[in-house]
Amino acid sequence: MICDSIISIVPFGGFTPEQAARCKTLFLKRLSLSAHRHYGGKIQMVPKVGTFGFNWFNVWYTPGVSQVSIAIRDNPEASYELSNRGNLVAIISDSTRVLGDGDVSPPGGLGVMEGKSFLMKYLGGVDAIPLCIDSRNSKGRHDPDVIIDFVKRCQPSFGAVNLEDISQPNCYKVLDVLREECEIPVWHDDAQGTGVSRSPG
Repeated sequence: MICDSIISIVPFGGFTPEQAARCKTLFLKRLSLSAHRHYGGKIQMVPKVGTFGFNWFNVWYTPGVSQVSIAIRDNPEASYELSNRGNLVAIISDSTRVLGDGDVSPPGGLGVMEGKSFLMKYLGGVDAIPLCIDSRNSKGRHDPDVIIDFVKRCQPSFGAVNLEDISQPNCYKVLDVLREECEIPVWHDDAQGTGVSRSPG
């Protein structure tokens, strides 16, 4: 099927650079769809601790973990030592500006956000969870305040927030407010990440 699609757009006279680029893009898109379907996405959550017998469930869960909850309640900073919070990033998107495809719907953004999670883990050893949210308000419009409220409410579970693929001008307000009002680092990859990668020197 992939070969048939490629052949249909390439004349017998050979490949021009533009045709070769189109063929490569088409091939990679088809392969990506097939591979994602085969694996059911590309990320999963697995424990980092061992289970050496059934009694260890009492350590990692109840009743032993109660002591962890109390310790964090009494000292919230302990959450970075006693949980995975310090190595956990929330990738937040309303999927309104995904790659060159524009608004692909919140579930439509999962492929790209899972990709960001994959890169963070593979390249930096950082765990990341994609959270694609519906940012529409009661009038059906994409509202930056919906994203801001969501992030502020879930920040106790994460060490940082990476904003992704939020359309303009909402992305600017979301970033500015959250950087000012959140207790954890917040960045927008499309704005700050691109700016850093393109800076001279």
